[in-house]
Amino acid sequence: MRLHVHEIRLTDHDVWRSAREAIPVQPGVLVELSAGGRSGFGEASAFMTDRYNSSLDALHASLRSVAGTLRELPADDPEGAWEVLAPLLSGSPFALAALDVAAHDLAARLAGVPLWRRLGAAGQGPAGGGTDGPGALRSSYSIGLDEPDVMVRKLLERPGWPAYKVKLAAPGDLHILRALREHTDAPFYVDGNCGWEPAATAAALDAMAELGVTLLEQPFPREAWAEARELKKISPVPVYADESITGPQDLDACAEAFHGVNLKLMKAGGITPALRMLRAARAAGLGTMLGCMPESSAGVSATAHLGPFVDHLDADSIALLAVDTGTGVLLDAEGALTLPDAPGTGFEPVYDGPAFTVRPTAAGRAGQAGWDAEELSVHRDGVALASVRVRRRPLPGHAPADTFRQLDGTAAPGTEAVTPEERVALLRGAVTRAVADGADTVWLRTDDEGVREACRAAGFRPLAGSGGQVRDGAAHGGPSGAGRHSAGGGPLPDGDDPSPLMVWKANEPA
Repeated sequence: MRLHVHEIRLTDHDVWRSAREAIPVQPGVLVELSAGGRSGFGEASAFMTDRYNSSLDALHASLRSVAGTLRELPADDPEGAWEVLAPLLSGSPFALAALDVAAHDLAARLAGVPLWRRLGAAGQGPAGGGTDGPGALRSSYSIGLDEPDVMVRKLLERPGWPAYKVKLAAPGDLHILRALREHTDAPFYVDGNCGWEPAATAAALDAMAELGVTLLEQPFPREAWAEARELKKISPVPVYADESITGPQDLDACAEAFHGVNLKLMKAGGITPALRMLRAARAAGLGTMLGCMPESSAGVSATAHLGPFVDHLDADSIALLAVDTGTGVLLDAEGALTLPDAPGTGFEPVYDGPAFTVRPTAAGRAGQAGWDAEELSVHRDGVALASVRVRRRPLPGHAPADTFRQLDGTAAPGTEAVTPEERVALLRGAVTRAVADGADTVWLRTDDEGVREACRAAGFRPLAGSGGQVRDGAAHGGPSGAGRHSAGGGPLPDGDDPSPLMVWKANEPA
């Protein structure tokens, strides 16, 4: 399988808030695996980066580390691929999940069947269903933490959903539930996002039950297992684990401390382990729920195909988005989900949309970039700012080898200046593209200090000992288009790191 990694930025209609954080814009990556003329897609968010090792730099590093392995794995056995990849990516569950979802999607597309059929979901789901498809699927709607009148406004904008998942900063915020209850008879799922105190939670339980709360999610921090066990004993409302369930190793503890578990494909490490965990949870007598991280139609479409296997489905993140990566599962105005009538997950990316920040150029996607070059571009709000070609060129002074790639960049005419962050993103994506194609050394030539700073941030180092002596007279710029003959930060002062060659090597940390 061949790996492609595209950087994305998701924006919601409203800033998403919980007891833990506020998220104005959510970056991440769309992972694409291709074989046999088809592509499958998975997604990983740069979310809770310290806990899940999911910064953009970390995600790229994890994906690069298994690029060579992926090239040797068959495209029709995603479960087998997961067994190979899981020990290699044990510290990067989001990257593992993105690859596993993409592999499942690709296998189903190559087989010409929807993902739910390949997973054996026919006839399952709340409304049964038959051999032609799973039963009816409906999602709860999430209302992020905000001022009470704003939260009421969000509910009024989405009437008729089967349940509303309400974020509360503290268990005593019952006035918010009362205000919402004036406008709906639907059940409430309340999410504490690890931020509540045990005594205050116990004191609010009966009032929550009277207000129609039918599910309480993760009120205490993950490490508070003793408090969670005590809460389970006294709560009239079923308590579900979220942050406390990160893998199969947590199931026994969750069975003691919770009534159910909320699994998310990113946290679980993909579809393969999530299905195993769901079966084990049911065997342990736990209720089951599937939820979403901050993600687009790429991830939600995959989650929806697993909907028939769970008691509750919280797959509404695409309803919250102002900017999406493409099209896939349909979610109507009252929370009903319709799976695409298409192979795989049915997700189709819209590369020209504003969600993509680093993506292949139109020429690259059409296979017109040339035999030795693949072109990537960095975008802001859908407008191309700069591009870079990944060429098979040896490092000057070295013998030709298939493990070398040169980056050759240009700025788009008439565009605004590229920011340092955008330069780094383009370099990061180009290195990953080169590594996915078999490179272990990536280099470029530039005298522009802005480009060089971006190179350093992306893990490049000046070529030791070149001293600026290896030049071919070409006007090659860096990925921002800022080189010796283009606008930018200007040439380096004499004696200040004069080497024009910046080199990235696979065995050197960024």
